[in-house]
Amino acid sequence: MTNIADEEFGRLGLTASHAFLLKEAVENPGIQPKDLSEELHLTPSTITRLIEKLELKRLVERKMEGKHTLVYATEKGVALLPDIKRAWRSMFRRYADIIGEDTAKQLTRMAYDAVLTLGRDPEKNY
Repeated sequence: MTNIADEEFGRLGLTASHAFLLKEAVENPGIQPKDLSEELHLTPSTITRLIEKLELKRLVERKMEGKHTLVYATEKGVALLPDIKRAWRSMFRRYADIIGEDTAKQLTRMAYDAVLTLGRDPEKNY
């Protein structure tokens, strides 16, 4: 699945993690890195590196409001959202073609449930 994800998102010049972070920034303007860390189940330092890379591509920008850093998608980042969603669907379709539709849905559901379960215990997040 990782190879398929790399191919699909690589066409956009992104990794799956970059694409998911950008999607969150588009759908939640002004999201804080702490919230991104919790949502993506990645360490704060990893989130910072992902944001920096997306800033270099001019897909997101950080703004300070008081003590808080807020992350916003740029117009260029917002425009990429339909392509990101197509890449997610294509990735699913490709691995469903290999392992079967039912197995792919079950795998997706199990992975999602595992993320939710791990997210309940901060000790297990990273």
